[in-house]
Amino acid sequence: MVYYYSIAVVLGICTILFLGLLIQKKKEESKRRKEMELLSAQRHLEESRDKLATLRKLLYEIENQLTNNKHYHATKKEELIQVAKQLKEVEENKMEIQRAIDQDAHSEELNLLNNRLKLNLEKLTELSAEAQDLQGKVDNLGKAVMQNEEEINQLQLKISQAESELEYNREVVKSKERLINS
Repeated sequence: MVYYYSIAVVLGICTILFLGLLIQKKKEESKRRKEMELLSAQRHLEESRDKLATLRKLLYEIENQLTNNKHYHATKKEELIQVAKQLKEVEENKMEIQRAIDQDAHSEELNLLNNRLKLNLEKLTELSAEAQDLQGKVDNLGKAVMQNEEEINQLQLKISQAESELEYNREVVKSKERLINS
């Protein structure tokens, strides 16, 4: 009978030791799993930081483009205004020459006035072409400015989302660290 009790006690002790080992193994697996989750969360946090840094760099570049485009737009617009003033002066000069021709100038004067009118028309054509070219550049730069502003708005939205994602990932890392330490 004592023999059976001894066997029962030994089996009980073995069972308790076995259960203790199982519990210890489960704790170690749980800790290892939590550590892996922490590493994964830290990796996501680093990816979020990289994404945010990339978006901010892109925003900086587009803001520089916008500044340059605004500067060139203003410069070309001013050039266009100057050409328009020159066109107006040349047009007024043409009208004066035409009036003088219409007032029956002498034949010598008429030849000089016709030559001046030809030169004036050439200058008028040249200035008109320059004005059209400048107007095209001003229009293109205006479109580029609007496009840059739209890109900046979109990037600011993406940056805001990336900042939220970064903050979320920070909180996840903190919670994983607390789980490991507890």
